[in-house]
Order: sequence, then structure tokens, then C-alpha cells
Amino acid sequence: MSLSGFSLPGRRAPKGRSPGAPSGAGAVRSLVRLSVGLLIFARAFASGPSALEMPPVWAGTGASSGPASPSASPVRRLLTLDQAVNLGLERNPELAKERANLARSAAYSIRAGELADPKIILGEQYFPIDFGLGESVLTMMTVGVRQSFPPWGQRSLLHQGAGLEKTASRLELDDRKARLVRDIRVVWIDLLRIRQTEAFLESVGSLWEKAFQAALARYRQGSGTESDVLSAKLRKDEIRDRRERLRLQEEESRFRLMRLMHFSRPFRISPDLPRLPAPLPESLLLERLGNHPALKSRDAGDAAQERRVLASKKNRIPAVSVEGDYSYFMGPNLITSTPNLFSVLLTFNLPVRPGERQDQETAEEEHELEAMEAAREVVRQRLVEKVRDAEGAFRQLLRRQDLFERVLLPGARRNVEAALSGYATGTLGMDRVLGAMERVGDIGIRALSIRAEILETEARLSYLAGTQTGGPHEP
Repeated sequence: MSLSGFSLPGRRAPKGRSPGAPSGAGAVRSLVRLSVGLLIFARAFASGPSALEMPPVWAGTGASSGPASPSASPVRRLLTLDQAVNLGLERNPELAKERANLARSAAYSIRAGELADPKIILGEQYFPIDFGLGESVLTMMTVGVRQSFPPWGQRSLLHQGAGLEKTASRLELDDRKARLVRDIRVVWIDLLRIRQTEAFLESVGSLWEKAFQAALARYRQGSGTESDVLSAKLRKDEIRDRRERLRLQEEESRFRLMRLMHFSRPFRISPDLPRLPAPLPESLLLERLGNHPALKSRDAGDAAQERRVLASKKNRIPAVSVEGDYSYFMGPNLITSTPNLFSVLLTFNLPVRPGERQDQETAEEEHELEAMEAAREVVRQRLVEKVRDAEGAFRQLLRRQDLFERVLLPGARRNVEAALSGYATGTLGMDRVLGAMERVGDIGIRALSIRAEILETEARLSYLAGTQTGGPHEP
């Protein structure tokens, strides 16, 4: 049942009387019809989300706008939540940045720990100061190759650390994808809440219009007061102002969704409610928290830093360079030249002043590891806090939803019935009727917000469970 489809049966005005000024009995009958429409609306609200179906967002369904011609606006693509998630996973620039970081880490893991490129040595030695090459018997041509070797075991540690950094980047990408799915779901649910609230206010506005017309009719006949008319008109105008504010909120949420999807063409969203996985209990969520991508990424980063600490300690061992040369004496002529002279050189770097150099480098890497471990603990505590808050809020929202559907909404309906009956008999004034109707409207809007908050909390709990449930899990 669509809330915006409510219409109360009209009454043909008798001759000699304007349609806007019914008799006192007609005003009472109008209010009775108003109560029937309000009760039907309340029962439709209490019957569940299926009773709150609405036209797709940005479809231009306002009653005052009228039917739009095909040429008035561009064709808008209808998006489901599954399609919005897929668009975000394909186009979001933040994911593109994480993919680039992963590709960079993969490239670094290939070259990390490799030996330095060999160096070719080519030169002329012991030539005279007047640059008379070949004129001295000591002049020697040298060709050789030099290769440097890091301390034993350091290369393997660097290669392992680079591989762990690649794993950390991949897990960070997985966590960013799960966060993006959560954010798209939350914005999507917020858009549905706004559209449902707008449809709700549209139906309530029509009821306030009926109340205003009834109060106006009694005022014209002298059986009502001007205060009743002004109060009803004020409530009607307030509904219109609230709908305008909702449209501003809708635009903000729409642009945020467009940013998350990196999508700029006109579109409208499906009115179907998302089918999110059932939340896990708090104890099970906390037990599985260690497998969350955000923590596993930190663990891989810490393990990579541990390898860098061990690699820095290897610098206390002298590095080695090996050089092999082939040379011959050029002499004044080719006849006196002496070829086929070979030499092998071993070069060791000497770690002097280790307290200012090697030890400080190791201390730097160790302090970096301490900072990363502390950051990992901060992330873990934040996730634990979010799990407890979200799970507690979810249970509380379920209790509030039960309270609204079983207690508050039925009580508000009975209050409207009693106020309308008293108004029909003249024992109650219009202010009591308007107050009862306003409470029904406020309770209905709060109930809509609670339903949206339940879905948003389910989306956040799904992320905290460490799962990315897109694709066929969406409507």
C-alpha cells in the first residue's frame, strides 16, 4: 500500500454553498473520514517495510509537479544496491590508489634482496704525466669486473620483508573494499529513509489539509475559532518545510553516493530494502576479530618490520666486494708489451664507530617496530569498541522497534480516535485533535528512522565481521 495514494472520499456541496464551506455536520463527517484514513495509514505503517514502498528516488513523484514529459528530463538509469556496489569496487579512486600501492609492493618484492649490478672496470694506469700513452714501460691497460655482496643473510631477510609488505598491501586493499561496501550501503539506506519519510510526510500533509478544511468550515459557520484554523494551517506549513529540508538531505546523500561510485550520470535507485546478512553475536565477533583484514594487514606489516630489524643488525658484519682484473703493460711498442696479467681483489668495509652508525640504525628500526605495534593495538581496540557499540545498539534498536510497533503506534492511534470522537461531540477542541495527529506523525517518522538505523547497524556489523558480502547478497 502506498502512503502517497491515500485520498479521503469527497462530498458534493449542496446548492447555495461553496465547496470550501461545508456545514457543521459535514465538518464532523470530514473529520471522521480523516480518522479512518489516519488509522488505515497507521496500520499500513505497522505492517512492515513492504507497506512503505515508494517510487524510486529522484523520479519526481511530488503531487504538485504533475506528470513529466519524456523530453523534460534525461533518462535516468535504475540502479540496484548490487550494481552500486560493483560500480564502487570498479571505479572508486581510493581503491585505485590501493591497487597502485599493491602493484608497487609487488614490484618491490621482486627486486628486494637482489645483488647489486656488477661494475665493469676499464682504465689506463701508470701513464706519464705528459699523457704520452704507451711511451712508458709501466703503462698498463686494465679491464675488470667488480661485484659487491651484502652481509651474509641480509639479502634473504630483505626479500622476506618485501613479500610481507606485499601481503600487507593486499590485505589493506581487502579492508578498503569492505569499508567501501559498508559506506555505499549506509548511504543507500539513508536515501531510502529520506524517501520513505518524504512519502510519509506527503500522506500526513494531505491529512493536515483535511483537518485545515474542516476547521475552516466550522470557523465560517461560527462554530469554530480562528485559533483552530491558524493552528491547522501552521501544522500544514510545517510539513511542507520539513519536506523541503528532506530534499536538501537527499541531495547531500545522493552526491555522496555518486562520489563513492565515481559515477556522474543521472540515475535513480531501486526502492527495495537491502538483504543484509544476519549480525553475529558479540562474543563470536570478538573471537573472529583477529582475522579482520585491517588487523591482518597490520600483522603482516609488523612481521615485515621485524625482518628489517634483523637485516639492520647484519650491517655489523663487513660487506665484501670481489674484483677480477685482466691487464697488460702496453710498453713503447707491441713487441715489448706484456699481456695476460690477472689480479683478484677482495674489499671489506670496516664498521667503525658502531655506536653512532650500525647500532643507531638498528635502534631506529626497532623504534619503528614499536610504533607499528602500538598502532596495531590502537586499531584493535577501536574495532573492539565498534563491535561492542554496534552490537549493543543493534539489540537496543530491535527493542525500540518492538516498543514502537506494539505500544506507541497503537496508543497514538487510540489517542486520535478518542480526540476525534470528543471533537465530534463538542467536548474537545481542535487543538487536542491536532496534537494527537502530530504525535502520530512524530512517532511514525521516528519508527522509520529506527528501521533505517537497524539496517545501517547491520551494514556496520557486516564490515566488523571481516566479510565483504556484495554481489548476489544484495537485492
